[in-house]
Amino acid sequence: MFTLGEGPIPGKSIAYHTDDPHLLPAVKAALHDDEWEELKNSRLGVFIKFWELKFGWVSRLVHYMLCYQLDIKKKYELWCLIGPEPVRFSMIEFEHLTGLNCEYIKNLDNPAVEVTDELARFWELIAVDIDAGPSSQQIVEACERSGEWSRDDRLRLGYLAIYTGFIEGKKYSSATRASPARLVMDLEDFETYPWGRLAFKTLIDSVKAKKLTKTCYTVDGFIQVLQVWVYYAMPELAASFGKPIRNKPSPPLLAYKGHKGRKFVKEAISTQTRVVNYEQKEIDEMFPQWDNDESDVVVENLVKFMFAAKGKWKWTQECCPVEGAKKCTNPVYVKQERPQPSVNEERRAQPTVNEERKAPKKARTEAYTESPAAAARNGITREEIEQLFKDMTKVMTAGFGQCVEAVKLLGGRMEALEKKVGIKQKGTDSNELQLTLSDTGKDAKELGSESVNGDKGGRENNLHAANIEPGCLTEPSVVIMDKTKPAKSDLEREEERREAKKDIVKEYCRAKSERERKLAASQQSPFLGNSTAKQIVPTKNVGHGYDPFAPVDKKNAKVFLEFLKKDLHHTLRFEKKPSGSRSLRFATLRTPLKWLMGYHMDGFINLLRLRYSEHPEHFRSDRLCFLDSTFGLMWIDKYGDYKSSEPGINGLGRRLPPGAFDHYAGLVPKYRQSNHIWGKYVDDIYAPVNYNNEHWIAIWVSIPKKHITIWDSIPSHIKPAQLAELIEPFTTMIPYLLVELSPTDEESVKYTLEPFTYERVRVGAPVARSRDCGVYTLKYIECHTLGMSSFPPALSDKNVKTIREKMATDMFEHDLCYHRDGDDDAYTALDMYEGQ
Repeated sequence: MFTLGEGPIPGKSIAYHTDDPHLLPAVKAALHDDEWEELKNSRLGVFIKFWELKFGWVSRLVHYMLCYQLDIKKKYELWCLIGPEPVRFSMIEFEHLTGLNCEYIKNLDNPAVEVTDELARFWELIAVDIDAGPSSQQIVEACERSGEWSRDDRLRLGYLAIYTGFIEGKKYSSATRASPARLVMDLEDFETYPWGRLAFKTLIDSVKAKKLTKTCYTVDGFIQVLQVWVYYAMPELAASFGKPIRNKPSPPLLAYKGHKGRKFVKEAISTQTRVVNYEQKEIDEMFPQWDNDESDVVVENLVKFMFAAKGKWKWTQECCPVEGAKKCTNPVYVKQERPQPSVNEERRAQPTVNEERKAPKKARTEAYTESPAAAARNGITREEIEQLFKDMTKVMTAGFGQCVEAVKLLGGRMEALEKKVGIKQKGTDSNELQLTLSDTGKDAKELGSESVNGDKGGRENNLHAANIEPGCLTEPSVVIMDKTKPAKSDLEREEERREAKKDIVKEYCRAKSERERKLAASQQSPFLGNSTAKQIVPTKNVGHGYDPFAPVDKKNAKVFLEFLKKDLHHTLRFEKKPSGSRSLRFATLRTPLKWLMGYHMDGFINLLRLRYSEHPEHFRSDRLCFLDSTFGLMWIDKYGDYKSSEPGINGLGRRLPPGAFDHYAGLVPKYRQSNHIWGKYVDDIYAPVNYNNEHWIAIWVSIPKKHITIWDSIPSHIKPAQLAELIEPFTTMIPYLLVELSPTDEESVKYTLEPFTYERVRVGAPVARSRDCGVYTLKYIECHTLGMSSFPPALSDKNVKTIREKMATDMFEHDLCYHRDGDDDAYTALDMYEGQ
């Protein structure tokens, strides 16, 4: 924007309004202690926590960063050139720094809010004109007379203080925008509104409109986040100037205390050698959506190129003109002499470690034999060499750990294979393992005495279990002999205990398998079923049995409405309906932007189970199952017990979540119980998963592909690292469960303990508004199980109300409104290792 080295120097400090010394102290005095803590722990509580830090504002630091801007076309981004590197400040960085909700929504500045009598009453209570928003001054004055107000009114006052003091950040006496402020009448809707996006837009609009050449200028909005962004973009500068807080609190906005009164800020910025260019996400998320934003091909290509280069690309003067797009006319500007090169500049001018590695071997040897002072002059210090060795040690340690895990996994596979072919361990005079061939009788005798799986008559028992006579064996067995192994080792006893725990599982699965009818020759393809029922395999494609977005049946809707009118609370406003009432449950299900509870999700899952059990031909496969929300909650909650339990010799024997076997065998959910075993009769598993009781996603587990597909209606809500932590219990314990509970060793060989892969679908999954994620999650599952190749356009925000109405009507028709698996005892079953 300005010619390099000729930017305007600050005549005075940047003025701003988000440091009001009276606003939050007045709110804290007006609210009760529990109300203040509730406000502090809310989604907007990050502003209160930041205020409590007593952050040190450095105006010069922010001013110089703004003067390093690149001249771009985009309205809602800042790009600054720090030394040889460009850094970006966009909504993505703002969201990462603050942790606020920044999801896209139409009419962000002017949400549609009805002016009700309740709103008029509260606006009169705080002495604000009905057509305007409150100012910080009016909030402070209202706090002084709020002693007899209701709890909700006091909380509304606290939320409005955050809105006026930080999100809008205007002058103390200036009115704020009315429409966003009116959202405070519904506290839940107010808290979940994308205030992060509005706060960022307010700040960036103000910054872009300022003339940096003025002696002093005032910025509206939460400007302190720009200083935190500087610390985030330049870690070395943050360590020296930012007063970082130990343990790096989250979000990064709370990780620094700042430092007032710093001089030579410009020189400190110019000497930075390591910067964070941007907060990295997946490439399709690197370009935030904005209404009326201008396209800038240069900036977009810059992001794409840097993303692909993975840090190997460097900024050069050819990327941007040396001459600035704006002339500096500030009368206080004095062109400064070029400063003497600092230590960091000298270091950049010297060869780097990587360059020295490319030099001849002789030169490298000479470099390491020099004195520490000479080595420092050549671009590397003793401390840096020590750090290189430490990093190398960490990498090697991690590699050895992976090798150990691989050996354990191969050991489990090898053991299962040894059982299958009859490999045996026995003491001998040799210290090495020997392979010997034995005839049938001798083999049976030896294997009957000691068995790897702990059976005293291992070979004999195996023969009886398989209904095979000993004399039928004609092929020789393989015996491994080792003198160092005792006749009855601890490893064998451990294996005995594990086999004993699996007995109940094997007996159940084998009994179920033996009960199955064997089909006659005439009942093989093209017939399905048993002797009492034959069904010709249809030639048409399976699925699309019904339209999941069909209009609501008017007759059923009328009956449903008459049923609702019988409730005494039916006519009350939503926020007035008593908790747990029938009226509130149905109103929540039917109203857009209302959070669906677990019983809503389970009710619709049971509806899909009902339809699948009655008409499996309507769905994409007859080898799928639907699980309710309890499955995800239980597996996520108990994953810590699984990880903390010690595995046995072959990696098995861990503690599984309660009810794991019931899910595996199809015993739960109890409603329309399937009794289908995973892997044998079930290939695909569908379930809704709850994230921190604030977001729903859908998962599809493909057992044959060993892969989990995730549909997320609001991908920005769960970051990749958080998603990996959320999905880990399923990717880890499902393959473990398939190996642990396999009824036979032959079937267990088909599976491994290697975690399943997973992927979050980025293309083709419709995006929902906040708190409609539950509806989208259920429709994702329904559409995919019906065999739809893509999600239809009918799954959109404009149809959410109709979709909710149809869901409520259909669930009412089949009496599934409160149904969760029949009774709560379904999940009191203990796991198969209870008592250890």
